[in-house]
Amino acid sequence: MENRYQLYGVLGSPYAAKLRALLRYRQIPFDWVPAGFDWAPSYYRVRPELSGIEPRIIPTLRFPDGSFHVDSTVIAYELEQLHSKRSIIPGDAGLAFLSDLIDDMGDEWVLKIAFHYRWGNEEDRNYTNRLILGELLGGGVPQKTIVAAANEFRDRQMSRMPLVGCTPLNAPLIQKTYDIILDAIASLRERSAFLFGSRPSLGDFGLFGAMFTCRNDPTPGGIMRRSSPGTLDWLYALDEGSGIEGDWVDPAAIDEGVKQLLRLAGDVYLPFLQANETAVEYQASVVEMEALGFPFRQAPFKYQAKCFRVLRDKFRKLEGAARARTVSILEETGCLKAFVG
Repeated sequence: MENRYQLYGVLGSPYAAKLRALLRYRQIPFDWVPAGFDWAPSYYRVRPELSGIEPRIIPTLRFPDGSFHVDSTVIAYELEQLHSKRSIIPGDAGLAFLSDLIDDMGDEWVLKIAFHYRWGNEEDRNYTNRLILGELLGGGVPQKTIVAAANEFRDRQMSRMPLVGCTPLNAPLIQKTYDIILDAIASLRERSAFLFGSRPSLGDFGLFGAMFTCRNDPTPGGIMRRSSPGTLDWLYALDEGSGIEGDWVDPAAIDEGVKQLLRLAGDVYLPFLQANETAVEYQASVVEMEALGFPFRQAPFKYQAKCFRVLRDKFRKLEGAARARTVSILEETGCLKAFVG
């Protein structure tokens, strides 16, 4: 036990699914620990060993030294410092930056897709809430307790939909971006196993979390099964990738499927980050933009402004041939304007 990690999560969490798949691929020994709660009316009590962790979010990873860590992307980079085997960061700095950009889009925009479908209609929310609370509470709990907890959790998540940006106004854009991602991954799988070669990158795992959630939920899962079986293949491969061996792609040979994802970043995600940054800077109460012909409005998020700063800092550090190639692909896909000027 001393040499193993403990991953506290629930499979209803896209970020927990992301980190579980990442640890499996990297062959890092860990235990999956359901982040169980004791339920009582109107509140949840976290597991005692997690009670002092701030922010109190899922997943939480306990390192072998006893320390607790949160934020899936931060954890991914911390693990890179501790484990050299089966890295998920491409050796080429330009590819590594593109991987980071797609990871960030997965965490911060594709999550909106998963949240929209999960809590935006009666069938999905009344299916998922029961599964999540059944896992959180564990066995030996009366069904009426699980149902009551599930209904309370469902209502809480529904109340958060405007905060996440999942509103009727935003639904057309969110649904359109889901279609684009399904098409992009299907296109990629015609020629390549993963985004940047025959081995997965952090960008793959960043997309995986929310897309795994979409696969498991009734409405987006049905759309995926009908329109993008290649995405299903990709998800199954990533979920348990401990036996995958592969290589990184030639940095000059970016796949068209990856370019489709980068065009989505250029058309939607990076304009959103720019609008959010402006709203945070000027203390505005709303982020407003139009993308792909659709309006979008939500409250600003300081964390997403931080995400944008991190991406810009990484872009500024690119040098030489890696920078030249990256500038070229960002310009081709409409992303460059977010990083220069």
